[in-house]
Amino acid sequence: MTDLDNLGEVEMDVLKELGSIGTGHAATSLSQLLNKDVYFSVPEVKVGEIRNLSSEFIGDVVAGVIIALQDLEQKKSGYLYIMFPEKSARKIAGDLFGMDEMDEEMYASTIMEVGNILSSSFCDASADFMNIVLLPSPPSFAEDVPTAVIDSVVSQMARNSNHIILFETSLSSDADIEIFLALLPESCLLDDMMSILGQL
Repeated sequence: MTDLDNLGEVEMDVLKELGSIGTGHAATSLSQLLNKDVYFSVPEVKVGEIRNLSSEFIGDVVAGVIIALQDLEQKKSGYLYIMFPEKSARKIAGDLFGMDEMDEEMYASTIMEVGNILSSSFCDASADFMNIVLLPSPPSFAEDVPTAVIDSVVSQMARNSNHIILFETSLSSDADIEIFLALLPESCLLDDMMSILGQL
């Protein structure tokens, strides 16, 4: 079991590199989808208690997409939380279909599919780096303040662990589109992440 209270600088740097690889591939996929340049920030890695997780997500209404991550044995490996500020979500959907307005069902379906593409790219790149298999579940969509979207995940993860490592990063384009990704790994995925240290 990974000791989250005693992660050193080397371990944190490895985790940042892992987040950068996954986010970089997600940014490439988004760039191809929108046919626009997309940039991503170096992931920020935070160690904290699960009960305080909601305080990390504050702000206005977002279109939140939650994807559960599993391994080949269908054991829960964690969650990927993709947050689209409402303005960005509407612009993405509008750009993809060439229209300013669309019905809510079509809008939600579009953002879920974008979330699905981003999560698949993120998981594939991260899993290759760790030499494991990560299988993203179909996305779950909700439009609310960030804390409301994440609360159900927090309650589920708290059953297995008191602590968590949070990976936060953002994607942006020259069209004022912002997307925030947060990886919330379960203990089994954390162990896989840390095991790569022995290969460096």
